[in-house]
Amino acid sequence: MTQRRLLAAALTVVVLAVIGLLYLQALSLTRATRTAWMVTRDLPAGAALSGGDLRQVRIPAAGDQFIVLTDDPTNRRTAHPLRAETLLSPVDVLSREMVQVPVSVRASPSVGAGDTVDLYALVGSRAVLVGRRLVVIATGSPLTVLVPAQDEAYWIALQANSVALFASRSDGVGVPEPGAVGASDAIAGLAGFAPPQPSQLPPSPPPPSPPAVVTPSPR
Repeated sequence: MTQRRLLAAALTVVVLAVIGLLYLQALSLTRATRTAWMVTRDLPAGAALSGGDLRQVRIPAAGDQFIVLTDDPTNRRTAHPLRAETLLSPVDVLSREMVQVPVSVRASPSVGAGDTVDLYALVGSRAVLVGRRLVVIATGSPLTVLVPAQDEAYWIALQANSVALFASRSDGVGVPEPGAVGASDAIAGLAGFAPPQPSQLPPSPPPPSPPAVVTPSPR
């Protein structure tokens, strides 16, 4: 009988210890936090973040999980306009390897610093999308835009060779990757029908036969 009581007491102690351990673990999880960064004022797209624009905060590690930027974003640039008290996520800032390049455009809507544009190059008679959602740093002729550092030489080559560029003010949402678009493709796409394929075109008429040459008979 005494052994049963001792065994029951030991089991009770073990159960209470497990419950206590689980409670302490749950309590520590509710009190756990993680690092995040918050902007302290409204910022336009392309703004270089400095210490005065940022505040490091701690947010609960439990509850709804969402992705926040944990690395120090100082000296990085904003990818789009941000409002004060916004918690930064990785998509809110541009890559560290960004450079400013000048681009001369043949036609562009009215844009200002902080706006984003898509750029098309005219190659022969076809338009090709070469820059998507590029942040404008300075207006004028040429525009100054932010591009990835790895693409710097490409943009300089376009500028040096006076490639015709056309800009649209765009946030990139819903803009497809059309490839090279010619005038017939544009007309067909805007009109809502597919351009005819070579196999669908009517056959070309045969070339006319050369006129017969009549040689006069000798007299």
